[in-house]
Amino acid sequence: MQGATRSSFLSAAFFVVLFTACSLFYNRLAFTVSDTGLTVRTVAMEKTVPFDAILRVDVVPGILGTSYAVRTQLGSLTFSSLLAGHRRLCDLIVRRARLG
Repeated sequence: MQGATRSSFLSAAFFVVLFTACSLFYNRLAFTVSDTGLTVRTVAMEKTVPFDAILRVDVVPGILGTSYAVRTQLGSLTFSSLLAGHRRLCDLIVRRARLG
């Protein structure tokens, strides 16, 4: 601690706050496939979309991974390949919504 500047401490505090916020966000994030539909839970909301309201699923490969956009009559829901089980989740959504 001796010799460290104030900006060093502020930088460390910033990263502690950033990683704590990211951890809270990703620990709360959930996509659940059930008999009633696809339920999406985030920090701010929980929404269930019935399977008959799902219009299509767009799969977009990118440099940092794959992005999945679930297009519904109520708007778009997105998740990425950072989510564990993303391929299985996409397959379940497509199968249950009878899209393919």
